[in-house]
Amino acid sequence: MKIFLVGPMGSGKSKIGKLLSSQLNLNLIDIDREIEAKFEKTIVDIFASEGEQGFRKKEIDFLTEVNEIEDAVVSTGGGIIEASANRDILNKEEYVVFLNASVESQFQATKDKTKRPLLNNENPRQVLESLYEHRLELYKSVSNLELSPDLLSNEDIVKEIINFLNV
Repeated sequence: MKIFLVGPMGSGKSKIGKLLSSQLNLNLIDIDREIEAKFEKTIVDIFASEGEQGFRKKEIDFLTEVNEIEDAVVSTGGGIIEASANRDILNKEEYVVFLNASVESQFQATKDKTKRPLLNNENPRQVLESLYEHRLELYKSVSNLELSPDLLSNEDIVKEIINFLNV
């Protein structure tokens, strides 16, 4: 069984991924952390040296590799759904959970914007709003379960996902 977690930055994908993988006794694959480990660079450094397009290419390649794995919880980056190749992969998956966090909760969760290259600017809240508006339908198009971290605790989200999986 493979479960993908998608949603905007700051929606709790990594935290929920850890809890869920522990509950299900599955490996956790955090795509952003795996890319950092593979290339021995932070996401910020990859953006600085290769730009967003260079990072998105690495993301496509990594998601393609991850797609071959049978059993795992996969925490994706917020922009994973930007590339149509990634949406094609996710659309074929049985379990894709969209963590639909409000812009306000995203903003609160990403206050340490040094790790978030897209937020290193004058108005990070405006960037979050713009990204949310642009990506909302893309997240919805690839997911088959939508949960709100604004309304549920991380533990309750994990319970809802497990109920959805029928395990």
